[in-house]
Amino acid sequence: MLIDTQTLILASGAVVAIAAFSFIINTVLRGADDVGRTWSIAFIMGLLTTLSYAVWSVVPHAWWAVAAGNAALVLSLGAMWSGTRQFNERKALRFVTVPASILVGGFVLLEGPTGGAWAGAVPMFLGVAAFATLAGIETVRGVLRRSLNARVLTVVFWGVALFYLLRCVFILVDGSDGDIFNRYWGTVTTTFVTIVFVILAAISMSVLSANRRTRGGDAARGSGDSTIAGVLDKQEFEQAASDWLLRAKRDRDALVLLYLDVANLEHMNTAFGRTYGDQAVYAVGRIAVEHSPSASIVGHIRGKRFALLTTVPSVGSPAVIAERLHTALVEIPIDPVEGIRAIATCGLGLTEVAGYDFADLQKTTLDALSQAESIGPGEICLSAR
Repeated sequence: MLIDTQTLILASGAVVAIAAFSFIINTVLRGADDVGRTWSIAFIMGLLTTLSYAVWSVVPHAWWAVAAGNAALVLSLGAMWSGTRQFNERKALRFVTVPASILVGGFVLLEGPTGGAWAGAVPMFLGVAAFATLAGIETVRGVLRRSLNARVLTVVFWGVALFYLLRCVFILVDGSDGDIFNRYWGTVTTTFVTIVFVILAAISMSVLSANRRTRGGDAARGSGDSTIAGVLDKQEFEQAASDWLLRAKRDRDALVLLYLDVANLEHMNTAFGRTYGDQAVYAVGRIAVEHSPSASIVGHIRGKRFALLTTVPSVGSPAVIAERLHTALVEIPIDPVEGIRAIATCGLGLTEVAGYDFADLQKTTLDALSQAESIGPGEICLSAR
């Protein structure tokens, strides 16, 4: 039995709609965070893409629908890239994705009603390939580098990038009316690729978003909520830290920002269960509060990451603060019966290096943390002077 193109497009639209609504509802029920909101935008744009192309297929005179569909598709991949950046604690760079999608839609508008179904196809193909490539790169770095679900996204994104690059090559060589292009790189093939891509992406992103939350009443990884006594949530910590940095800049006091990341949490969850992993996160949070300098604030940034802002020691290296926490982790087991200890990797950023702007200090500290994680669990790295 042969399936006609319109039926296939409707089937693709149904898959996109189900995936979009499922992801968005799960995001809302979990408590929307920055990553969830950005990826929800990606699915909404995917839904808009399907709707726009459906309008074009039914109403041929609605040539503007092609512009809307092309722009929405590029913005969808751009939002997925932005979400992966946010997952890795990086800026979303919306000033890149939004103008790029508008530019892609503009190419269709320039061709006008005579452009046809493939108006602005080359810029759209290149835009999708570019953002898919960037998203694939982002999934193999930072926090996502340690997730098996992110590997699925890596394959998906790079597969999409390769597919759209080849589409671009063949439409330039064979033309939009060419037999080779329409048989292997046309609407039918693309629809099947879209269905596979959407299903895999939706599943992987849902799992990744869910894993940003820890159980046991600890923290929402994206929102930074905290129930550990003495530990601020993400928003409270960042506000308090920014205020302290302003005062420190006025008085020329040197401060140090420390990020503490629980190491091997995935392995611990696999070996002993998720509840035990949550206990490890809680233990690290308690130790961060009880063994940090008295003049300091502690925050729960996300599930397994804590932040500490304090003054630079008058004697010795700032790394002694992290070493003190490591010593406490060694001395205090997660469970007195099992006797297993938690391990934490530390990155430290100094105002002497990054200045007193919280965003700059945070970036320097995250770079130091990434360097420590690349060396191994339990390492301590200080930002370069």
